[in-house]
Amino acid sequence: MSRPLCLLSLLALLTGLFAFAMPSSAQSSATYTITEQEINAYRLPSSVRRYLSSFSVDLQPDRAVVMVRVVSGRLTLNTLSIWQPVLNNGRLSWRALSATVEGVPLTAAQLATLNNSARRVIADAVHRYIDSRARRRYRVESVTITDSEMVVSVIFSR
Repeated sequence: MSRPLCLLSLLALLTGLFAFAMPSSAQSSATYTITEQEINAYRLPSSVRRYLSSFSVDLQPDRAVVMVRVVSGRLTLNTLSIWQPVLNNGRLSWRALSATVEGVPLTAAQLATLNNSARRVIADAVHRYIDSRARRRYRVESVTITDSEMVVSVIFSR
């Protein structure tokens, strides 16, 4: 996979990691909320920062727009990708609806590659993230994205 696609996959992973905060209650369900400001204030790991000169997420109803300036040697690429949450059997994943590098849309094959690699990475990362906070079995009941925040509701198994 090309470097821009690898970096877009990594950014998709990071976006998925930001989708959760602390649960609002310790009952049989919990709600995790994070604002767009919190996502954009997140300090990326140095292993990722060295390839990026800017990174921002713009939450919009039912989707997240990720804008990244990728720097590799003398090459600088501006990327934009639009991600939609997908619920499948109580699991949260993400699907890239579209992506561009320097304004040029990815081909269908490149977008499929981005989706295939990012879907597995994000699903595993999100599962581990919630597990570390919930410490019990759960299923994702709903995901709502507005212009300012992302809210994820989970139901715990008995």
